[in-house]
Amino acid sequence: MTKVRVVFVVVLMAISSLASAQETMKKGDKAWTELEATLRDANLKWLCQGKYYKPKRQDCVDLRAKYWDDQFFEMNPGASGTQTKAQMVEGQTAGAKTYPDVVRGEGPNPTEFTLMAVYNNGTFAMAVDHTSFKIRLNAQGQPDFEHVSPFNKTDHWYLDETGKLAVVREVTYARVFVKKNGEWRPAVGASSPRAPSK
Repeated sequence: MTKVRVVFVVVLMAISSLASAQETMKKGDKAWTELEATLRDANLKWLCQGKYYKPKRQDCVDLRAKYWDDQFFEMNPGASGTQTKAQMVEGQTAGAKTYPDVVRGEGPNPTEFTLMAVYNNGTFAMAVDHTSFKIRLNAQGQPDFEHVSPFNKTDHWYLDETGKLAVVREVTYARVFVKKNGEWRPAVGASSPRAPSK
């Protein structure tokens, strides 16, 4: 009976220490808000948006190859399905050879970034965002499907808030980040189609 009590106490202590380790921050507190801002910035970085814009597609592919965690993978509906980091870098490099130039704001544009959960003593975080895929317009003011991946071709599109780009697809993304050597890095992305906003 004493052994059972000792085991019970040890298990109880382990559970309570794990629980307290998971509660290092709570939604809405300062640490949570700061981490959400940090991860929002990390999200923009790996998508090469905002201050991280790169006019050459290969430059963005190279940044991602260094920035993504080594075990990074992404899940998307359709033909691409689940891809490893190596598969994504290979496919994006091939795309960059065909479509080398990117106009500012073109590509995936995340908004409504929300930190949803933090685990493992604050080194593993999960978030969601609303991502709109945007492409440039041609001289006729239509989406320039000739200079972007065929994956972005659609019959339904609308102008973004600038009036200079066409929104051709919208998704909800689940984003997973891991903290390694003091830096937050993208670890997983998974998208779910979303009805067009307009």
